[in-house]
Amino acid sequence: MTERRAAVIGQGPAGSAIAAVLAQGGVQVTLTGASGPVPPGCALVIEAVPGNLGEKGALLRRLGGLTGEETLLASTAGALSIAGLGAASGHAGRVLGLHFRHPAPFSQLVEVTPGPLTGEAATQAAVAFLKEAGLTPAVVKDSPGLILNRLFVPFLNDCIRLVESGYATPADLDAGVQLGLGHKTGPLRLLDIQGLDTHRETALALFAQLHDPRYAPPPLVEGMIAAGRLGQKAGRGFYAYKQPSETGAAEAVQEAAAARDLSAGLALAERVRRVGVLGLGTMGSGIAQVCAAAGLEVSAAEVSAAALEAGLGRVRKNLEGAVQRGRLSASGKEAILERLRGSAELESLAGCDLIIEAVVEDLGLKLDIFKRLGAIVREEAIIASNTSCLPVTAMAAQTRHPGRVLGLHFFNPPYAMRLVEVIEAQQTAPETAAFGLAFCLRLGKTPIPVKDRPGFLVNRLLVPFLNHAAQLFDEGLAPRETLDLAVREGLGHPMGPLALLDLIGVDVQTFVAEAMASELHEPRFGPPPLLRRMTSAGWLGRKSGRGFYEYGG
Repeated sequence: MTERRAAVIGQGPAGSAIAAVLAQGGVQVTLTGASGPVPPGCALVIEAVPGNLGEKGALLRRLGGLTGEETLLASTAGALSIAGLGAASGHAGRVLGLHFRHPAPFSQLVEVTPGPLTGEAATQAAVAFLKEAGLTPAVVKDSPGLILNRLFVPFLNDCIRLVESGYATPADLDAGVQLGLGHKTGPLRLLDIQGLDTHRETALALFAQLHDPRYAPPPLVEGMIAAGRLGQKAGRGFYAYKQPSETGAAEAVQEAAAARDLSAGLALAERVRRVGVLGLGTMGSGIAQVCAAAGLEVSAAEVSAAALEAGLGRVRKNLEGAVQRGRLSASGKEAILERLRGSAELESLAGCDLIIEAVVEDLGLKLDIFKRLGAIVREEAIIASNTSCLPVTAMAAQTRHPGRVLGLHFFNPPYAMRLVEVIEAQQTAPETAAFGLAFCLRLGKTPIPVKDRPGFLVNRLLVPFLNHAAQLFDEGLAPRETLDLAVREGLGHPMGPLALLDLIGVDVQTFVAEAMASELHEPRFGPPPLLRRMTSAGWLGRKSGRGFYEYGG
């Protein structure tokens, strides 16, 4: 394609953003309204106006009459059939979908969707045009929601439901997703940028086609729209903004209500001098390192001398790596190691102010450990579990003082990840919950409070998202590379979902999903058949050398 001229039809936020992105890539862009003229010489005309299939099809028909057969006609619809739009336009051979993630400046990815009658030359020309403009095109199948909306709309609905139920505040949820999952922008902030009315329109269109309750917008969306809380463009959505904005650049107002009173927990946190860590696997060794680096004395316990030495070796290796990267001095490393002691005896933890359990995710094992710990710790000691999915309430019930039990779910690797979920069991005393938040701040972490519910906050959102991605891959929505590219580049996630499943471990995802589904009794939390088959085949991901991808060596 030699022409570098394009027209964008639609002067609203979406059309304006697309025009700006193309102009940044060196394209000569004309932005006009739905009834405006199309300048001659355009290689590409993109419609970006609101409307249903009939309305958009009629617009494409008009645009086709104003342009030559060499001009590509594109629709930005992410939830409508390109086959239907092509048929309605009368120019199916040169009609395709170009779905820019809204707002366009936040993402370089464009989902390119040919219809069944779109010419192969037209598709390749669109891909080349976008690449020349510095964008990342991904050719995807003409199916409801394509890849991005098909996966992300249910995820956003899950986020809205957690806020709607009072399970999490918008600020805590966004912090959890950004710090725990590495997303560039929190999902509720993204909803405010996109607009609640836009989300509702997309969700309803997908629900009408797929008949899947995951796509039905929660009642809170209707309530917010009725109240005029559409997001940034209205100055108020999940957050309040200093002034309305259509561009995604508005500054949110810091609400005083977001501040927490940690006074009841600060004194308890400051009194902690010695921390016990039970289990020195990947998580336990990282937690021990974090506590020792914060100036605390750490007593670590393992089931055997060999397991203990392996765990302490992980800490030494991590610290040596930090020294080599210039992030820690040699004397600093030695000081941390001086504060770290280990034993193969559980009783070595009896004098600790706080004990953090970090053994494998086996509820029976954890219940036994908490019963034994409850019998040996000091009366004023606090016991915490690092579990990512198991009920802390059941563990607390095994101790003599369940009010001093909570969950402290660190993320992997604990020395690098800032987020900690502070889990309040049914019996956790208010001062213990406040202690958890204050103690994490003392470690330099960002704590968010969560209730003792399956998956807590981050896994409550991540597990169904990964299940859905595996299911859609199994159904042939897209090749693995295309699906991962779309999520990574289009949504700003650090990894695609299939690559992330390989990193986590397919068997681990299957186990956690089964545990959550057994309590929540909702099909979307259960592992899809593909994950069960892969687990049975030993295709567990990176650790086995094969999962969704193959790994050499």
